[in-house]
Amino acid sequence: MDDKLIINITIGERTYPISINRGDSKREELIRKASQSINETLLRYKKQGYKNKDDQDYLAMTVIMFAVKLMENEESEDIAPIINEIKKMNFALEEVLSEE
Repeated sequence: MDDKLIINITIGERTYPISINRGDSKREELIRKASQSINETLLRYKKQGYKNKDDQDYLAMTVIMFAVKLMENEESEDIAPIINEIKKMNFALEEVLSEE
């Protein structure tokens, strides 16, 4: 039986539980850094003062920016392992969101 650990990350003002293998400190660090980067980008968009925007709009803008960066990196080097990890993280987030 896999020994899982639930870590909680906060994106915007919502907290999401993410399941990882216990002892996988590299993955935990990656998830926490990703969360921090997302939150910093969200805050930057909010501070720019776009009118008539809500948190969902800022989150969408953040996702687009990260997707563009990912695609730029795909063109410049082979990062298939990183893409696979992001896909796994995305799947885990989708599972959590579907439970709400």
